[in-house]
Amino acid sequence: MKSKMTPYLFIAFLIFSVPAFSQNFTELQHRKDVQINGLLVSYSVVNKGSKKGSDLYKLTATITNQGNDYLRIYSTAPKVFVKKPENALAYFQFTNATGKALSATSAHFYPKPMHIKVPYKCKKCPPIAKDEDPYNHYTKSVIIGTQFVSGSTMTKTFNIRVAEGNVPSVRVMIY
Repeated sequence: MKSKMTPYLFIAFLIFSVPAFSQNFTELQHRKDVQINGLLVSYSVVNKGSKKGSDLYKLTATITNQGNDYLRIYSTAPKVFVKKPENALAYFQFTNATGKALSATSAHFYPKPMHIKVPYKCKKCPPIAKDEDPYNHYTKSVIIGTQFVSGSTMTKTFNIRVAEGNVPSVRVMIY
């Protein structure tokens, strides 16, 4: 026989656990620096004009690392760094952007990949001298992780379209 309390306990668990696991956006204001987890985040906009019922802005978003070095080491070493959301450092969302005429509505900031040269033995490569070490003759570059060094800055510029008479509204989520 099932208990009548089970569904109520499950709903209570969901209500209290979902906010604990969600990430929060932080609203940004034009030319106001906000510090989030050791990162100084800001943006500035310049109005470029109006066209067809929308205003075009040039938005420049900036992230500066004022904390410790950000390092993420991979368990496997890929040859190519893939820019996908789970590898991002920050996510900017332009909440009132229309997206018309190939304008941006959101953006991801990615840390720089860390490369290392790895020696390997090549079976079908040209012959080498007998006294040379075959493992040190050929090398290839692989990515061992990503980094955003303390004191470094990332800046990106976007074209944003918003409804005529509005100013871009920006929020950011740091992963």
